[in-house]
Amino acid sequence: MRLVWRAVPVLLVSLSLTLLLAPRRGQTVPLYAARTGLMCESCHFDPNGGGPRNEFGFAFAKNRHTLAAEDSTSPWKDLTLTNRVGDNMPVYFGVNQRFMLLTNRHTEETSIERLAFFNMENGIHLAFQPHDMLTLVYTLDGFAQGPDNIVRSKEAFGMIGAPSLGGYLKAGRFRVPFGLRLDDHTVATRNGFGDLGTGGTFLPYDPRKVDMGVELGVERGRWFGRAAMTNGTATYVSSDPFANAIAVKLGYNSPYYQGAVSYYEQGATGPYSRSSRWGYYALTHYGPWALIGEVAAGNDVDRTSGGTRSLFAGFGELNYAPRRWANLRVRYDRQELDRGAGEPTREQNTFSRYALEGEFVPVPFAELRWTLRYLVPKDPSQDEERQAYLQFHFSY
Repeated sequence: MRLVWRAVPVLLVSLSLTLLLAPRRGQTVPLYAARTGLMCESCHFDPNGGGPRNEFGFAFAKNRHTLAAEDSTSPWKDLTLTNRVGDNMPVYFGVNQRFMLLTNRHTEETSIERLAFFNMENGIHLAFQPHDMLTLVYTLDGFAQGPDNIVRSKEAFGMIGAPSLGGYLKAGRFRVPFGLRLDDHTVATRNGFGDLGTGGTFLPYDPRKVDMGVELGVERGRWFGRAAMTNGTATYVSSDPFANAIAVKLGYNSPYYQGAVSYYEQGATGPYSRSSRWGYYALTHYGPWALIGEVAAGNDVDRTSGGTRSLFAGFGELNYAPRRWANLRVRYDRQELDRGAGEPTREQNTFSRYALEGEFVPVPFAELRWTLRYLVPKDPSQDEERQAYLQFHFSY
């Protein structure tokens, strides 16, 4: 309940800013934002990125993730496609599929432990925009999930915009605006990179899933802000029926730099009575090079003992794109999931990851991604792990 009263003034201040500040539309995944100096809302209906693309974002994807059209020698130069149904039916359609071949091996093993296919995502996107001041966004899982065999929705929200004021109000199901919205949930500042048996999670929520609530956003000049109040772990009919999560983001964007600070706080979740996270991210580029980094920290308060667990996470990556159809990346991740504990416990919860990754876009709307990863626990009694995957990413 205390979080509700904390959230109310935050949302009221944001609403006041929305109504008072002057306009400026932002000029996309974080890599594309870093390359171009644009913001996610330039390509997506959701100001925080992800989900269905608008017409500009569709053209960006059609041009194989560049602002420039295909040159005269390209077989795709005359490709005339659109994701909009028509002027009198302003419906935008999109799909997103990620299918992977994964493998891993711990150093104690003499052969690989897993080699199997994994269906990461099958999204069907719809957006309705009857005019600039109203946008409805829906994302569905492409296949039925769970024992009830029901196709479930992900994002499902309405957004009232005020282009002349530089603000918006969003209500429904959406991902909370903390830090970067990444298509790789295994980075250190998100779920973490131990999905195949090593490590833990940094965030107190799953960044792949949506929450339910309201979000306010505003822009002035090069500055932008977001504030959201969502249910978190609470529901209207649960034993704790009060919305118990807030998220705030304040950032700055220019053609060669984007950076933002974020804060997230959530009430009771699992063994903790309260969880809070704060972080900072930055993007920049120079020619074919793009640099992305994020650092974050937080605390979890044990609901039984009242003790506090301190966490830290960060990652940095350098991308090199010599051609529109190719990108090479090196990345370093670091997680410390109990940094305030004694040395044995602290070492058992500290992990590093080194990665070499690449993307290849042979044709518009199809991308091949590959990754080689090396996971190193600080605790010498834990085994190091090697991971690899080949991902097929199809989108429209």
